[in-house]
Amino acid sequence: MDINVTGSILIVAKARVAAASELAEKIARWLREQGRKASVLVAGVDSPLYSDPALGLVVVLGGDGTILGCARKVIGRRVPLVCINFGRVGFLSDIEPENWREGLAEVLASKEMRSMSALRWRLMRYGHDVAHGYAVNDVVLSHGALARLVLADIFIDGEFMGTVRADGFLLSTPMGSSGYSVSAGGPLLSPAAVGVAFVPICPFLNTIPPMVFPCGTVFRFELKPGTAESCVTLDGQDGQDMQTHDVLEVESVPDCVFLLGRGLSFIERLRTRSFILQNPIRRGGNAPSGL
Repeated sequence: MDINVTGSILIVAKARVAAASELAEKIARWLREQGRKASVLVAGVDSPLYSDPALGLVVVLGGDGTILGCARKVIGRRVPLVCINFGRVGFLSDIEPENWREGLAEVLASKEMRSMSALRWRLMRYGHDVAHGYAVNDVVLSHGALARLVLADIFIDGEFMGTVRADGFLLSTPMGSSGYSVSAGGPLLSPAAVGVAFVPICPFLNTIPPMVFPCGTVFRFELKPGTAESCVTLDGQDGQDMQTHDVLEVESVPDCVFLLGRGLSFIERLRTRSFILQNPIRRGGNAPSGL
């Protein structure tokens, strides 16, 4: 997918990180010297700059959490992100801070854009909307403070799947599958995959396995009597409390989040940005300690 980035550029710096703020100002000056309009913003601050019709690009200096927060603010628009790593893992980042000038120059010249799916969710109570929005990584329905099971009727594209007891239920995009989804026993999906992972979290008597469904699938969870305190969490950052008889609908939607540049390959991202391939078991050798 090709793109010609025009319009203003918003640079978002990770909150309370002086090095990120300093580099953001340096990048803004560099862009202005090239005749581009650039603004700097601290992550987590609501600003009309995100909804500016002239916005053409968002440069994020932060970790995965900062990137996810920025992505949700421009979701559904063809406003791509470029991510410079200021996090502990940086799984979503493509550029390291020490290489920012070369990395940004290459990305801006490439005019190539990648798209990712997202999860559109809606929480309903007695037929009325309570809250709605998008998640980039995952939507998690789980129990509250007490470790009691969630009991829910589950529907897939309107068809009744069954009534399931579990610690919770997780839906993940391909990009988000390397996080909570894998930890909960779900599948690891390539970002190029067009699908969504459905992962029951510790289901009672292992009654239902993790599954992968096509992008566009609509999931519906109806909380049954006997469910304790429950909540829905979006990208591990935002959440809503749920009550018995509440209904949560989640739909996977393609082409919602856009990233500028070719980026790292999926395998390189796993090898350099995650623990999954950090200590591979070699044929004929000894397994790493602890495996």
